[in-house]
Amino acid sequence: MPVSTDTITIRELHPEELGRVRDLGRRAFSLPMGLLMAATVSPQGWVAQDASGTIIGALTIRIAHIGKHRVGILDWAVVDPLYQGHGIGKAVLEQALVWMRQQKCDKIVTTGVDGYNSPSWNAAHACGLRYWPVVQQLREFRWHWLKLLLVIPHIGVSTFILHLPTNEQEQEPPTTSGVRAIIGVMLFLGFFLLPVSSVRNVAWESLSPSALLAPLNPATLLWGTILTGIYLGVRSTGQWLAARTQQLSLTFRLWDSGLIMATLLAVAFGAFIPAFGGGFYIRQSRFNYTRAYPEMGKIMLAGAVPSLVLLAVFTLWIRLSPTNPGAVVMLGQYIGVSLALTDTVLFFPPFQSLPAGHIWRWRRAIWFIGFVCFLVIWLVLPYTP
Repeated sequence: MPVSTDTITIRELHPEELGRVRDLGRRAFSLPMGLLMAATVSPQGWVAQDASGTIIGALTIRIAHIGKHRVGILDWAVVDPLYQGHGIGKAVLEQALVWMRQQKCDKIVTTGVDGYNSPSWNAAHACGLRYWPVVQQLREFRWHWLKLLLVIPHIGVSTFILHLPTNEQEQEPPTTSGVRAIIGVMLFLGFFLLPVSSVRNVAWESLSPSALLAPLNPATLLWGTILTGIYLGVRSTGQWLAARTQQLSLTFRLWDSGLIMATLLAVAFGAFIPAFGGGFYIRQSRFNYTRAYPEMGKIMLAGAVPSLVLLAVFTLWIRLSPTNPGAVVMLGQYIGVSLALTDTVLFFPPFQSLPAGHIWRWRRAIWFIGFVCFLVIWLVLPYTP
């Protein structure tokens, strides 16, 4: 439906209109995110209304003092599905940025933008907002960084905090292959998250000190990190080769929000979800992922297949040595199952950025084949004669 921005009015949000903004969020977002927005949305912000006075877009905002910074926070941004793709979100964002500058905010950030959500990412990019690596966050906020994360409801597995650079700052961080980020994620998963998950799982059955300390054995920690590195290595190699055959160049980006969520799940339930550590992106800063489902699906599939093969190897190993398969082999299977769940099962909102989501959007038949293969490896192969 063609829409002219000349017929759209951008104005401040009135507190009594907050219910209408919540209703708009429920229509525009998936069920979990719509409910989350309704529960956390700020009463301050800007809205877009059409000629009839109907609110068709909104951006809620907040201001917080963190350390020496006066931080303007671009909170929830939502546009009616019937009006998306017509520059309404960008127009509201531009007005909000003007207001924040008037309020003397020396730092302007978003609460989280999904890197695979091209309309939102490109609209933010067009207004000057840029990807803000965790290293730069730490450099600017130092010990106040944790407060920044608490103040900003950085929601989602694969969302990034974007910021508006000052004139003195680098406008766009250089795009690299992300090898150092992968190594950092591997070390975090192997030396911290995997042991935390293992200890929590032991605690379900026993609270004896010896049982709780067993997963923290130096040899177990080392093997956990090595196995995590092997899995990430074969997956990354497969994805890199798939991208190369399509004449695309990849970069790996750490998901700080995903690692925070993965840590909470490990502590609370003993879950180990290594895929929450980060994902591969095309090096072009404004690549349109909504038009690249085949390309991204093939890249994600190329990482999932060798991972499933490794899982099958460890499962067969256990099957052939039922009496004493060894802790290392059991650990290899555990890591493989954890990755397979995000490769084949978690394709639905809000996990569409995981490999299963990309494969599902590309070809559901291929997703189904991968899902069946995982079930056979996990549930059938251990019991075959």
